[in-house]
Parts: sequence; C-alpha cells; structure tokens
Amino acid sequence: MSGTSADGVDAAVLDLAVAGCGGYRGVFTHAFEPALRTEVLAANGPLGVEAMAQLDRRLGACYARVAREAMDRLGPVDFIALHGQTIRHQPRGEPGFTLQIGAAADIAVATGLTVVHDFRRTDVAAGGEGAPLVPPFHQYCFQDEKPRLVLNLGGMANVTWLPGTGDPRPLLAFDCGPGNVLMDAAVELCSAGQASCDVDGRLAAAGQCDVVRLEEWLDHLFFRQAPPKSTGRETFGMPLVTRWWSSWRGSAADFLATLTALTAESVARAVSAWTPGAAEMLVFGGGAENQALMQALQDAMKETRVLHGGRHSGIPGQALEALAFAWLGSQCLLGKRLDLERVTGTQRPMILGNILPGDNWPDLLVQLSQQPEITAREGPYRALRSV
Repeated sequence: MSGTSADGVDAAVLDLAVAGCGGYRGVFTHAFEPALRTEVLAANGPLGVEAMAQLDRRLGACYARVAREAMDRLGPVDFIALHGQTIRHQPRGEPGFTLQIGAAADIAVATGLTVVHDFRRTDVAAGGEGAPLVPPFHQYCFQDEKPRLVLNLGGMANVTWLPGTGDPRPLLAFDCGPGNVLMDAAVELCSAGQASCDVDGRLAAAGQCDVVRLEEWLDHLFFRQAPPKSTGRETFGMPLVTRWWSSWRGSAADFLATLTALTAESVARAVSAWTPGAAEMLVFGGGAENQALMQALQDAMKETRVLHGGRHSGIPGQALEALAFAWLGSQCLLGKRLDLERVTGTQRPMILGNILPGDNWPDLLVQLSQQPEITAREGPYRALRSV
C-alpha cells in the first residue's frame, strides 16, 4: 500500500486463519527514494502516456523489492494484494474513473506469487466512488457491542461508522476531506522543501487558528456534499494550499494551525451531519501521531472519546490500510461480493480486484478449493496468508 501522502510503501502480513485483528503478523515500511517520491507527486499534474508507463514500472520494481523484504522479515505468504499508487481519482467525471499504477506483473515475476490488484475500478464501473474501500475491513476487525467510529487520517481523511453487534443499521463510510495532505503541503511550501510534515504537530501547536479563514475554507463545496463521496489531490493538494498561502497575512505557524483545525473540524461536522455518532472513535494513519491534530479532533468532538487506534487495537497505524487490502484480496480470491451501497454508492454487490496468476497459482487454486463457505465475520481461512 502506498497512499496519497506518497511517503513510501507499507507491507503488512495478515494470517487469515485467525479472525479479526488477531491475524496481524507484522508490518514493514519502506520510504520512497527522494527521486521516486518527486516523480510520484509530479504525476498529479499533466502526465504523458510514456511517462506514466515508465513510472508504472518503477513503482512495480519498488513494490517487488518491498514485498521480498517483507517476506524475508515476516515469513512466507500465499499471495500478494497490491493497492498501487493513485495518480488520478475523478469518479464523478464523464465518465468517472480512478487510476492506480504499479506494475503488478513485475511483482508476480519477481516473487513467483499470485497478485490481486486494481481494486477500485470495478467499484467505479458499478456506480461507486471507488473509495473508501477499507470500511468492510474495519467492520471485520473493530465491530463492537456498541456503535463505533473508525477514522483514517492518511493523505485524505475517511470515516467509518460501525453499527453495534446485532444492530440492523448498515455500515456507513465516506471521505471527509483532507487528512494530512494540506498540512504536509503547507510545511513543504513554507520550508522551501526542507521539511515534509509537521512532526508531532509542533508547528501547529505554536500557532493560533484564524477562525474567520477557517469558516471560509469550510465553505468548500466538497464539505457540503452529501455521501457517498470521495476525494483526492485533484481537490485538496498543493495548488489549493499555494492559493490560500498567497493571500495569508499571518505567520506560517498560524497558517498551519488553521489547516490543522480545518481537518479536525471537517471530520467533526461530517460525523455530526451524516452518521448516527458513537461514544468512541479509533484514529489510524499518520495523523494519529500528530498530537495537535488529535487534540483538535477531541476539542471538536466533545461527545466522542478520540482514541489512538494503534494503541487501542495493537495494529500500528501504518499497517491498517495494507492489512485491509490483504483482506480485500482474500475476498476476491474467495469470490466474495461486497455490498458497498452505503459506503461508495455502488448499485449492486461486486467482487473487487483483478487476479494475476503467479508461479504458485496451481497450488493456490488447490488451497482455495479447500476453503469452506464463510462470511465476512467468520473463519477459518485455514493457513491462507497474504502480504
């Protein structure tokens, strides 16, 4: 998994013989080389076919190296689930589309393993937003007796509302707006490229929020749009931050404090407007390590206990999305249709993902033929493991 923050690759191993969070077996994180990160970020602008094809291969080679090292450190696996790198996400275009690159074939050749990839385009083809896709895994791992919220603060912020056990209400999820992307862009802009993020939220903590500008920014059309909805750098990225900074008259610290408040307040308002709410919210992703942002979330959601998801569940924040796509890969291999009508807006349940057979495909077919019919909350998966 490499996300919209474009900071690197997370590879996590999921043991599907153990239900829920108990299947987590470890995570390996590899930072993008600076030149590759620059190329990935530049891909959000105009990109020719040849340049895209070359970046696709370079990312594939990077993912293959990460997969091999992850298996060296964490043990062998039966298949690889690849999210890839999103370079375009415009599900409401005419026609809508989403595009993730990162040559799955290079990974299959380098590892000899079957690769499940390209999860989002089927969702868009079925009338969905193509995102967020992680919420069914949230339900698999974190559903409790009472309703619960799960918030992922990666480049973008997406929230999942989980009904309590036995509650007939459906799973709800959607993108709230920016997670870390605007804050990271502001740090990069204000430091002339010398820094890429606000470590622990220290810069924001030293500033003061401009409430007038905050309300102006919160009037953005995306925040007023009802779910299902998803977003990306096309809407919230460096061009927007550059425009806002050009008319800013305060300090860089105040600018960052206001952007931090924007992320927190947009999440709080989205939860209030479009979910039934819950007594607690688990927060994952890089934003969970930003103390200023976590405090801003708690201040904005006084009726909800805001918890660091990794400390509460034992799953590190950088592992969660990678684990989710490993689980989604298993659902594809097992032919499980996912009903995402109240998540992405799909018109009917669909099997998500494409299967690229590797050298182990015949053996994997034998394993799969031995799997019992299961539901998303039941096991066992026997010995099937995924990275």
